[in-house]
Amino acid sequence: MKKLGFAGTIAAGFAAATFALAAPASAGIDHHTWVHDIQQQASVGSPQSTVGNGR
Repeated sequence: MKKLGFAGTIAAGFAAATFALAAPASAGIDHHTWVHDIQQQASVGSPQSTVGNGR
């Protein structure tokens, strides 16, 4: 049981080192522009000056 715990500790250390040393993600301005372009955007008409039921 001791060997399994020691091996697990070593494996967890290697996994932590792998994630810690991974390069951070970087996105350029073209990616941010693309993300902005694919977002849904609402468009509404201009408000009307009618009062009541529109007559």
